[in-house]
Amino acid sequence: WGVAGVGMISNDFSLALKYNGSEIVACAARDAARAAKFADDFGMERSYDSYEALAQDPQIDVVYVGTIHTQHHRIASMLLEAGKHVLCEKPLGMNEREVAELTALAQQQGVFFMEGMWTRCFPVARKCQALLQSGELGSPKAVHADFGFVAPDDPSHRLWDVKSGGGGLLDIGCYVVGWATFAFGRAVPEVKAVGALSSSGADIRGALALGYPEGYASVGYTLEAPTPEVTTILCSKGYIIVDGPAHAPIRARVVAEKSRGEAETTVLEEALPVYPTGAGFCSGRTPIFPHSEGFVYEVQEVEKCLAEGLLESPVFTHQDSLAIVRITDRARLQLGVSYDADGH
Repeated sequence: WGVAGVGMISNDFSLALKYNGSEIVACAARDAARAAKFADDFGMERSYDSYEALAQDPQIDVVYVGTIHTQHHRIASMLLEAGKHVLCEKPLGMNEREVAELTALAQQQGVFFMEGMWTRCFPVARKCQALLQSGELGSPKAVHADFGFVAPDDPSHRLWDVKSGGGGLLDIGCYVVGWATFAFGRAVPEVKAVGALSSSGADIRGALALGYPEGYASVGYTLEAPTPEVTTILCSKGYIIVDGPAHAPIRARVVAEKSRGEAETTVLEEALPVYPTGAGFCSGRTPIFPHSEGFVYEVQEVEKCLAEGLLESPVFTHQDSLAIVRITDRARLQLGVSYDADGH
């Protein structure tokens, strides 16, 4: 493995790599000193001060891209062109055009490529997906989902900087949209979005109503308040409640209706991996984001796909990435959020 970017998310992903026993050989960042420190902490053989050098490292098979949103397209393209397999953090691109270009390039190069929508790799999410596909709860009719936290009160923070891909929709809104596609599939729904923008033009919050032929999704996100982050999937014969934090789920309740007023509840639960503590494990580094130990599941999914010679993960395919960005593009247009990559 190689790691592009040495910020907070790369910290958490690299902890998962080390816990899993995966081989990490190098990292890269624009700041040579930060890259060197990161490599030393994680026991990597070398570090680079350019992503181009990482792409040319012959010992690297697969690269995790954990840079800011606006760099994903450029760095992932460079890596794919160098013949590397790539796991790119979400969002894969700033818009549908970028996502389509990247997935087409990966297919052309014949290399594995996946967006880091890690939610789908959690055992609880997989069990919920299998349950929906089995038809035991009937067909999905509605999805309710929320995600929110209080963003830093710092105008220079990337979340408020449109030039850095700031705003809530691409950062956390993609997760609640992802629950809609999880239940209803990849068809593009009717999209209605309302929200508010910061003085810099980044979206502070948004509520999306998604209309499908067979049902609807009502999803929301905010950078102004913590939310329960519970997702509910309503079906014709019962429902699933994914307890918070639903983007990194470790518990869900399945309620199967037997007759009106009578139901049977089953709990799906899977504890997170437990990392060693102390200086002996990654120089004492610890996870920064909630439930980041769940990155282990994503690492294992990628390595399983590579071992089987797959070019995309059946858990989250290229078409799944495109399904989400088609919805977020339509929502952004209504919210009035525009990025340089949009070309207008």
